Amino acid sequence: MYHVISTGFTAILLYLISYFFYRIGYYSLQIHRKFWNLVLALAFFLTAIAGVFIALQITYKWNIPYIKEILRWHVEFGIGLAITGIFHFIWHLGYYGKLFKTTEVNPEKQNPQKTDSFSIKMNLFIIGFVSSSVQLLMMKEIMNISGGYELITGSFLGSWLTGSALGASIASKSTLNDIRKINLVFSLSPLVSLFLMLFLSRLFLSPGETPSFLAAIICTLIILLPFCIVSGFTFIKLIRIAGMNNSFLPGKSFSIETTGGIVSGVVISVLAAGMLGTYKLLLLIILMSAAYVAATYFIQKPQVKITFKYVILLLCTLVIILNTDIFFRQILLPAIRVTSTKDTPYGNISKGKYKGEESLYYDHRLLSYNDDATEREEDIHYAMLQTESPEKVMIISGSLLTRLPEIMKYPVNKIIYIERDPSLADYETRISDSAAEKVVIVNKDALTYLRNSDETVDAIILLIPPPTTLLLDRYYTFEFFHEVRKKLKPDGVFICSPGPGDNYMNKESINLYSSIYNSLTANFKNVKPVLGNKLYFIASDKTISLSFCQLVEERNIKNFYVNSDFLDDERIVRKSEEINGLIDRGIKQNRLVFPVASFHSQAYEFSKSLGEKIPALVLMFTIFALPVITIKRKNLLMYFSASALAGFEIIILLSLQLMVGNMYQLTGLVVAGLMTGLSAGSGINIRLLNTISFRNKVIILILFYIIFGATYNYIVLIKSSALSVFLIVLSGFIPALITGRIFRELTFMPEGVSDSPLVYSADLAGSAFGFIVITGFAVPLLGIQTSIFILSVLIFSGMLFGTIRNK
Repeated sequence: MYHVISTGFTAILLYLISYFFYRIGYYSLQIHRKFWNLVLALAFFLTAIAGVFIALQITYKWNIPYIKEILRWHVEFGIGLAITGIFHFIWHLGYYGKLFKTTEVNPEKQNPQKTDSFSIKMNLFIIGFVSSSVQLLMMKEIMNISGGYELITGSFLGSWLTGSALGASIASKSTLNDIRKINLVFSLSPLVSLFLMLFLSRLFLSPGETPSFLAAIICTLIILLPFCIVSGFTFIKLIRIAGMNNSFLPGKSFSIETTGGIVSGVVISVLAAGMLGTYKLLLLIILMSAAYVAATYFIQKPQVKITFKYVILLLCTLVIILNTDIFFRQILLPAIRVTSTKDTPYGNISKGKYKGEESLYYDHRLLSYNDDATEREEDIHYAMLQTESPEKVMIISGSLLTRLPEIMKYPVNKIIYIERDPSLADYETRISDSAAEKVVIVNKDALTYLRNSDETVDAIILLIPPPTTLLLDRYYTFEFFHEVRKKLKPDGVFICSPGPGDNYMNKESINLYSSIYNSLTANFKNVKPVLGNKLYFIASDKTISLSFCQLVEERNIKNFYVNSDFLDDERIVRKSEEINGLIDRGIKQNRLVFPVASFHSQAYEFSKSLGEKIPALVLMFTIFALPVITIKRKNLLMYFSASALAGFEIIILLSLQLMVGNMYQLTGLVVAGLMTGLSAGSGINIRLLNTISFRNKVIILILFYIIFGATYNYIVLIKSSALSVFLIVLSGFIPALITGRIFRELTFMPEGVSDSPLVYSADLAGSAFGFIVITGFAVPLLGIQTSIFILSVLIFSGMLFGTIRNK
């Protein structure tokens, strides 16, 4: 299928946004035209190259791999070429009729408007608060839409920072200095990104579909660019205006903006914890931001201001009272009629109806529905049939509501249901009184509960999704399986599902399943793969029988699907032996500090769209790595220090998850500690740091990462939760403090105000690079400890190429 209308509309929207930036003075018409001429040239080049390959294949019958993908890209880029060509034609339509007219004169440079110190501080704080709020809320929604695996998360953060860096770079050359116009555009720009997110989601994605990485990164970049460019542009312009006051240093501006981000993190964490929905919060923040700009810069009469404030208060009240989130969820889930929706600290729960049938969606993925007989019976009976007389069963996550009737077919006295999200658990426990007496709800992290519980059970059924992310990966590790084994009775059984039930398995999927299989065999004497609607691994120290049909008949269990009417025991055994023969025993075990399964999972996702793998990697390199060549030598240290800090932020958040398990509620605390360090380092004149030379500060930063990496394996073994959290927060504060100080000193020089856009751009571009490299590649491929050492190498590279010159 070719996206003729979708690609055309997207190109038109991007052009209109670019034209709008030109019209309000962000850049000149020449730059606007140069950009689109470049787009035209790239589209022509790629269309031509793809066309040549297709012609060679047709004419000479060459066996060119991925010819269908090449044909698709030929058409897609051809559509882009056509739309851009139309723009190009319109630009030059009046060229020949105006040969003798005067050429366009560039607008005169406007001098920055002087503003009092309090107003500029408040403006910077608002910029930081709104930017961070929109970032947190948009990231949550885009993760829901795109699947949320680490490369997507890294791409989001990378796209955000790259767009902000681009905005900062544009600001350094722009003649626009009207603070009223700058703030007005900033306050309204989140609406553009929100519209693009809804528009592109409906245009390119089906409800519940996990897009390919290439589609996700392109959509994410397009969605974020308008707001991020405006955000970076606005911050730099405010630094310039603040710089007119000699005592107001760029580092102090950065500190105030970061403080706004800290407050935003705390406020969003509290309000998003079930109090207000994501879209309510977005609308409230946009509304109040626009109200601040209007009341500060446009409305001067006191009586009009008072009336305006009452109107805004009324609108905010209406947004809170009305269930606006249902409207937006309905746009994103058009195939069903959304009846209710709720945002929790852990995800979004939406209920809907399709032709009268109720269904439950969690983060836009179908969780449960009425006619899921095949899935629910396989989930339960493949494991439960291995037990003689099960008394206690533990279910980890998943839909209890539909699985419970299957469990009640056995003489079970107690069912322990572990679900981290209390709101989801409440929905799943709307069951009959007789069954409810046997169910015990545990709202804790599963790994933490297993470590602290002394209770043993007959069967543990893991219904958590496959290890597509680092968060999910921990439930498929050697350490998790070790805790599972300790909580099982001697003849107990464990079952999990690491992937879909594909009849054909490629190399990437085999690597994924092998890492998990090898982790299981290191803990259990017997492990059997079973291919059903999903791929199951059944593990136990007793002999495992795959004669499910025979066992169902012997125990007189009445099933709809798991019986001899639909299944054949010999085929099940034969397929299990076939899969067992594919398992590579040499693949590394999946461990908490070396999450190789998530890396194999990402490789598996790439393998589903082989024709997109190289374009995705090239695009990722171009956007996130190539900008380093545009960084001035003296700012390379800022670039690599920011890269290291961004990567370290991901590592300490993952470490918190490994040590405490309660990652969601404490993430805000860790991020706040890190941002506090940045704010203090850049905005406060700390005398102790004044006594340390610039180069020695860099050396201290390198040594910190080396020492933290050397002691990491000991830190993660700490059992005290309070001490673990304290060390994690402290470990984020220290490098952030020094990195913030580096920013302060690079912008403290006489030319600091004029150079601050370049330093800020280097900071943002470096952070983007760090997020992608560490989350997507280093941690899954090399492990956490080695990734920490890589951070010190990054900073040493910045020191080597940015501060030490050849003589």
